[in-house]
Amino acid sequence: MRNEMRKIGAAALGLVICLGMFALPARADQKFMQNALSDLRTAQQFLKKATADKGGHRQNALDIVARAITAVNNGIAYDRQNPNDRPRRRNEVDPFENNFRAAADQYNMQQAKNFLESALGNLQKATADKGGYREQAMDLVREAIGQTQKGIDYDRRN
Repeated sequence: MRNEMRKIGAAALGLVICLGMFALPARADQKFMQNALSDLRTAQQFLKKATADKGGHRQNALDIVARAITAVNNGIAYDRQNPNDRPRRRNEVDPFENNFRAAADQYNMQQAKNFLESALGNLQKATADKGGYREQAMDLVREAIGQTQKGIDYDRRN
């Protein structure tokens, strides 16, 4: 009887450990989504601090970043509502070329671009199973990066 109890206890412990191993990636993966959200919010703050004389590109970037924040929040919520019953995989991180050479008066725009690039990197590290919201957020962040760069370029020319 005692021997059977030990076997049952060991089996239960093994089951708990196995289930814990499957749940861990879900919690760890949300870290990348949370980091991306933080980066987007910081980029948004820098865009708001920048002067508005960027040919409309600064405002376009602000609008896109707001949509990206919504997409990331939706992805986080989707992942929480859909239990970890699907295989998770790591995604290849495509290197995104950084251009950190900006004029001194472009500090806020450049910082916003840096945080947008960081957000993109975090989104790329997160798993793809976010109900399509992760991909939507990545597209929006890429678009915001483009608008921010256009704002930097516009201000340099004008």
